[in-house]
Amino acid sequence: MKKKEYSDTYIFEEAPVMKSIAVLAVPTVITQLINIIYNYADTWFVGRTGNPAMVASMSVTMPIFVIMAAIANLFGIGGSSVISRNLGQKRPERARKVFAWCLYGGIASAVLYAVFMALSRSWLIPLIGGDDSSYPYAYSYIFWTMVVGAIPTVGNVLCGHLIRSIGAAKDAGFGMSMGGVLNIILDPLFMFVILPPGMEVTGAAIATMLSNTASLVYFIIFLIRHRDNPVFTISPRDISFGDRIPADVLAVGFPAALQTTLAMVSNIFANALVKPYGSEAVAGMGVAKKINMIAFNTTMGLTQGVLPLIGYNYGSGNHRRLRETVRKTGIIGVIFGCICTVLFRIFASPLCRFFIDEDASVSYGAMFLRTIAFAAPLAALCYLFNTVFQATGGKAQSFALSTMRKGFLDIPGMFIFGNFLGAYGVVLATPVAEIISTAVAVILYVRFMRKLTQNTPSGV
Repeated sequence: MKKKEYSDTYIFEEAPVMKSIAVLAVPTVITQLINIIYNYADTWFVGRTGNPAMVASMSVTMPIFVIMAAIANLFGIGGSSVISRNLGQKRPERARKVFAWCLYGGIASAVLYAVFMALSRSWLIPLIGGDDSSYPYAYSYIFWTMVVGAIPTVGNVLCGHLIRSIGAAKDAGFGMSMGGVLNIILDPLFMFVILPPGMEVTGAAIATMLSNTASLVYFIIFLIRHRDNPVFTISPRDISFGDRIPADVLAVGFPAALQTTLAMVSNIFANALVKPYGSEAVAGMGVAKKINMIAFNTTMGLTQGVLPLIGYNYGSGNHRRLRETVRKTGIIGVIFGCICTVLFRIFASPLCRFFIDEDASVSYGAMFLRTIAFAAPLAALCYLFNTVFQATGGKAQSFALSTMRKGFLDIPGMFIFGNFLGAYGVVLATPVAEIISTAVAVILYVRFMRKLTQNTPSGV
């Protein structure tokens, strides 16, 4: 009888490593790509209105919307790491308690965030760049996506991470992808059919909220149907604050959440620093970053997909399989990154023109894209080594790498290079930061593997 792909041990212990990588990573990569399209769709559909205030409201609210992804990563990636290691150690009862603590911890945090946004949006919108024209649209978007939609938005990403932790990547990927596809379908329906003209941003927000709700409902039904699994639970009675569960989860989850937040902060600074060069430079920066998401998010999906495999084999002591997983994942990521670098540099202008047909913006965008394209293969390695430390509980290394790329290096680099080289210098900071971060990541990984090898019995 054929074993189920997400059985307790087959994918983690017995399947060929390349098959395990494919089973776990492909659904995650597909989910990332669908989410990219879904992120493009909201902006594209709102852009069809020709109302700059509506478009501006989407840009203004994006940083605080991303905070919900950071909350999901805090409990989702942290929980996935601890759960997979516990399964490798044959401790499913503790994994179940971790699952429950992360699930309800994420939901409770989403509730608190919703309350905060409900009470603060009136003064927060001007603070984050909203003006009189964009204020009503931003106010409405925040209400539907971050007040009403906080639990679904956090919950569906969180459940995806937690369900993937036992190897159920196909089911996690389907649930998260379903929300993205549904959003693309519902966007024009609510924006241009159901709601009257002038409420297009509200329509986009409602579509996003309903899509995320549908994903969360799917995951809840999935967990109920698979309640016989020793890890899955939706019962609050399984929550435990003992046995260092909160500390273990947050030690890994906090750097992951911080990395998500710092990436958005980095984008904010990049836009602010090229703003003096004109709206064409800002538009070019936005387009280049959007195109580059294909490379960065794909490699992020690849590494997030193999996190449970690395964590399980670290917990079980099968360090040979762990090393093989890292080596083969690294080869795939670097090859894909190099392909992206070549394609982005060759086809930079037509790719940018696909998003904006204006010569000055395309010129800036092409220059920016050709520069940041060099970072793609380096980012793949940096993401991978950071994932290794996340999966194995290396909180110090993970924190260092998470804050280095988009905090200590990227943002100061934009100021320094931008001061000497103008707009080109702002984007040059990205590949420079990746070079330094990757070098540090390699050193940390080599030291980690050397220590692991010394503590590994012969033949393991």
